[in-house]
Amino acid sequence: MRLGRPGTTLVLAATLSALAVCGCAGPEERTGTSGAAATAADSPTTSSPTAAGPGTLNPTDLAWLQLQLAMDEQALHILELAPGSGAGPELKQWAAKVAKSHRADLTALRKLLTATGVPDTNPHEGHDMPGMVNATELRALEAAEGQEFDRLLRSALRDHLTHTERMSGEQQKAGSDPKVKQRAASIGQSASDHLRRMPQ
Repeated sequence: MRLGRPGTTLVLAATLSALAVCGCAGPEERTGTSGAAATAADSPTTSSPTAAGPGTLNPTDLAWLQLQLAMDEQALHILELAPGSGAGPELKQWAAKVAKSHRADLTALRKLLTATGVPDTNPHEGHDMPGMVNATELRALEAAEGQEFDRLLRSALRDHLTHTERMSGEQQKAGSDPKVKQRAASIGQSASDHLRRMPQ
């Protein structure tokens, strides 16, 4: 994870803007998992974002939905490794609570995305973006055990939750749909709470 990179907030804002402008809410192909870093502008478009869902959604709403779904799916995967690979009981308990929260969020996010008419695919699969674990980091987590796993998990989840909180803030500024904004605010607040309660 690359927590604390210069200009992180600007990167997040630019990412949502780029996703919205390029119309990545309706990609024609899914990005592969070759490990090569991809940018938001790499995903092709098949339909305009405004035609993809209800009139209250704008391109930023759709971009946030897809990116948050991708981030939460990935985070849930590494959270579910904690019971078998972690060492600290407090961290395991915390990870279980965060995993439960993410499952509920994923259900709500998919419901919102379904309402837009956009297919529930992952156009960000394989991307190396803020808040996401790259292929090398994922392999390290899957191979680690005990205290080393705990260290890697804390680092990964700190990055994920920090960027989730910030992305929620960007969605609040540029989003349009009330339900999406409400969900973004809820997810952002949960991320903040999880960060505060993370065992050290």
